[in-house]
Amino acid sequence: MKPILVGHRGFPAKYPENTIASFLAALYYGADGIELDVWLDRDRDLVVIHDPDTQRVAGEKLSVKETSTSTLRSLDLGLAQRIPLLEEVLDAIPSAVPLFVEIKDVEAAVPAYELVKKYDRLDKTMFISFHPEALEKIREVSEEARLGFIIGSLEAAEKAPRLAERLRLQAVAPPILGAKYLGKEKFIEYLKTIKSLGLYTAVWVINTEEEYRLVKDYVDAIITDNIEHIRTLQH
Repeated sequence: MKPILVGHRGFPAKYPENTIASFLAALYYGADGIELDVWLDRDRDLVVIHDPDTQRVAGEKLSVKETSTSTLRSLDLGLAQRIPLLEEVLDAIPSAVPLFVEIKDVEAAVPAYELVKKYDRLDKTMFISFHPEALEKIREVSEEARLGFIIGSLEAAEKAPRLAERLRLQAVAPPILGAKYLGKEKFIEYLKTIKSLGLYTAVWVINTEEEYRLVKDYVDAIITDNIEHIRTLQH
């Protein structure tokens, strides 16, 4: 079975990342699912943005956690797009679309879970994070939440199986950079090991044909910046 294709922050190869336009464009060009990032801002609202500050996406450096919702939403990200609230994204993306909600801010973990539950989308949502403590917080309040650990280092890769057992994870997401540091053969063996544990496997960020061909037979999901290009490789 072909892996599903997930738009990494939507379709950032052509649209401002983590915006409504980017998410909808990803779906239009063939994404099966959407990945997005969540923080709590100063007003304790769940805002969808990747970095801890707005410099890279808006050209003005404001700390997300120290800035009001209204100020954050006044920033122009390009193409008339603004930083969206998580609830706006949930309203915009059809409920049948799988979501990969990355918890960037540990304090946002439980509020994000509660909002997704309110929208009755837990069955189509995977909460993912580099931070085990964020996943722990969600697991403490929910046995039904689907949780995934994002691997960001060799140390994290080594502890992933134990963490999966302790937190009853459903998924592990290693980076394609692992193929560079481990070598292609060892990286594929790692993917096989994760699969053998019954875990859903999503690899990020796949943007070239070579990367796609390397992992396509060993993963459940491919996360990409350029959904249009990777989708053509599946035809």
